[in-house]
Amino acid sequence: MFAVRSVRLDPNMLYLVALTSDNSATKAEAADYLASISETSWHEFDDIWFIQSNEDVVEIRDHLIRVLGPNDRVTVAFLAGFAAWHGFDADSEKWLLKHM
Repeated sequence: MFAVRSVRLDPNMLYLVALTSDNSATKAEAADYLASISETSWHEFDDIWFIQSNEDVVEIRDHLIRVLGPNDRVTVAFLAGFAAWHGFDADSEKWLLKHM
């Protein structure tokens, strides 16, 4: 089942992409794709990426589902500039402040 709510607001929108897969090749292929569409990205967590891209949530999701297995899941969410965090080093915090 697919759920879609897509709006294109800005040519370089910031997204959170969460992917669950037990297959390391799937994760590697997803990471390569996300790096290829991202002008800037941050991958601090194993299964979560923050990316800046001109693709929309549906385009990103549709590409990723081509490599996912039957038990894998993905969520692509547009970040609207509001966030809170804790426990990151200075470089990570600088990235978050610049891009959120």
